[in-house]
Parts: sequence; C-alpha cells; structure tokens
Amino acid sequence: MKKVVLALMVVGLLLAGTSAYAEEEVLFSFESGMQGWEIPDWAYEKPDMVQKAIDISEEYASDGANSLEVDVEFPGGRWTGAIVEIMQYFDWSDYSKIAMDIYIPEDAPKGLRAAMILTVGDAWKWVEMSRSYELKPGQWETITADLMPGSIDWRRIQVDDAFRQDVRKLHIRIHSNNKPAYTGPVFIDNIRLIK
Repeated sequence: MKKVVLALMVVGLLLAGTSAYAEEEVLFSFESGMQGWEIPDWAYEKPDMVQKAIDISEEYASDGANSLEVDVEFPGGRWTGAIVEIMQYFDWSDYSKIAMDIYIPEDAPKGLRAAMILTVGDAWKWVEMSRSYELKPGQWETITADLMPGSIDWRRIQVDDAFRQDVRKLHIRIHSNNKPAYTGPVFIDNIRLIK
C-alpha cells in the first residue's frame, strides 16, 4: 500500500511539475528524526491527556519515507486529547498558511479529530484553531490554517503581523469527544508553510 501511495505521489509530481511545491517550505518532514518534537511534561500529569509515546515511523508517510508516530489510548466515554509539540521561535510573516498531514490506520474508528494550537508572543498566549478536522481512517487528512491578518481560523485572538512574527510553540492535538475509544498510532507528516 505504501509503495502504491508513493508511486501515485511521484506521478502527481511529474504531472504537476515542480511548481506545485515552489511556494511551500517544509518545516518538519521527520526524515532526519523527531527534529525536537516531544510530548510536553504537563500532558503526562493531566488525566484527560492520553498520548503515551512518540517516535519516528517508516510505516506511513505522506511525503518521503518517515512520519512522526504518536501512540494514543482514547478510553471513550469522556473528552480526551493527545498532544505533541515543538518549542522553537518561528517568524512566519512571509507565509499565508500552515498545513500538515495526519493519518490514522484503516482499522481505527471514525470520530477522532485534530487541530493545531500555537503559543504566541511575549505573553506565551495559547491560541487554538477555531475548528478541528475529522480524521478519516485509512486516509491522509490535510489540516490547514490561515495565518494572514484578519484570519478567523484562530480563537480569541486578532491575527496580525505581530502574531505571525512571534510564534513560540506549535502543538498538534488529536481528540475524542466521548467517542470513539481507540488505542493505537496516529501519524503526522509534512508540516509546511505556504506562501
């Protein structure tokens, strides 16, 4: 299956030419390891956070050969989330969007959702996306958020140039809102900025 997906991606690139990726900058491809991604210490202390471990996987990738694998244990019956993050100073003022790909295996249940969260500015403000994306078992889902001034993709913040120039952390959260229960991996890949 992985070889078929890779072959289709290569054919797509050949048909589209290299211009399809000319306006993107890949931040994290996980080809050379975890690149600083981790489970935050505080998440281990919260009973509603159910991520168990992270590692690099060669099993699934939306681009290249590797992805970040997050092992989760959603019990069902209540809201629970799994979170991973990277702490790094980012200046995204030259870009209009951020995107990433997330995959859950075919045998995973329907109902899991994912979103990005940013920590921005000197106040280290926690800024969640205004919506989450449903993850479809057996399919890569691309999560995209607008970074342009006036964007409505982020909750309780005025998106402006200062917002884009001072991102301190990028978090990815997968959650289950009462349903479903799921124990297994979630794969994250190709975290990128779009001009």
